[in-house]
Amino acid sequence: MKKTLLIGMAICCFLLADAQENNNKRVTTFKTWIKLNNSPQTVKGVLYEIGDSSIFVTESVFSSILQEYRFSDINLMKVRRGNSIGRGTIGGAGIGVVGGIIARSAFVGDAGVFTGVFNVLFGITYGVVGAGLGAVVGTIKDRFPMKSSFENFEKYRGNLQDYSYKQEVVAAKNKFEHRGYVGFSMGLSFAMDEFKTDVPVNNYQGMRMIGFSTTANIGYRFTDRLGVNFMIRSTEYSTVGEHQIPMLWYLDSFTIGPVISLPIDKKFRFDLIPSIGFASAYMYVDDEEIYTGEGLGVNITGALVYSLSKRWVASASAGYLSSKQQFKEEGNGTARDIDIALGLAYKFGKRSL
Repeated sequence: MKKTLLIGMAICCFLLADAQENNNKRVTTFKTWIKLNNSPQTVKGVLYEIGDSSIFVTESVFSSILQEYRFSDINLMKVRRGNSIGRGTIGGAGIGVVGGIIARSAFVGDAGVFTGVFNVLFGITYGVVGAGLGAVVGTIKDRFPMKSSFENFEKYRGNLQDYSYKQEVVAAKNKFEHRGYVGFSMGLSFAMDEFKTDVPVNNYQGMRMIGFSTTANIGYRFTDRLGVNFMIRSTEYSTVGEHQIPMLWYLDSFTIGPVISLPIDKKFRFDLIPSIGFASAYMYVDDEEIYTGEGLGVNITGALVYSLSKRWVASASAGYLSSKQQFKEEGNGTARDIDIALGLAYKFGKRSL
């Protein structure tokens, strides 16, 4: 538990440092790729300044030569942070190494004198996978389909100003943003108490208190501070002791509630998501469901959210689920757990960005 909290704190510090860096336009540069209407060649460079009806591009921020491209010349623009691939690779590797070590320690257990060696090897393997995924995320570009239209240029001008190296004197009033989203996250789950102790199974000694959690959600943001979210959450716990047949506990929930956001930076915010709905706890023995409970579920989730691009959002979250379970096979109980997870969400809408 303490190790997992340290991971969350490290991620928060990384994102906060990145957010503070984004406030200083002189240390953050963004590369742009421009497809022109009158040329098959793609223009590449650093996005330097956004004018009233044109953009200015340079080879580097140290160059005094600027190239101007009017909206009528631009068919499509793509923008990406200059060092995003390297940052994604390093960040993904770090999360993969630490997450892999904790996952092996939680689920595999003690391996004698070789425990430390196996943990490190496991962490390195996950680190390589994380580095690859981080590099892929780092290649994501924001798309701005100008199509020689001043209306499109004006619609995206506020978004482009966030990426220009030079701070504009007059900021655009409006920004285009997709408000609908779908997301997925996974991580560790920590049970608060056992769901049931009188299960009529030989050698049943209770369930393990650490399990695996997955969450899927879909939502819509009305403003930058308020939205609504529907969440499907599932956790899995194995049982204690040696068993001839697999025995697993599950706790699933379907909840809906508001999203209350606290913007911290242009790319960084904190989301509070209280929700209420249905929860079910059930046990499988050798792929056969032998105990089934259901009841009211209340979920409270807090998430640190970072915008990777205009379409993709990453998050580090902690959620608490509490439910009253009435079992069909007689009896009742309380099922509660806390999950800590990393997630990725995709924003969608009718128009491309």
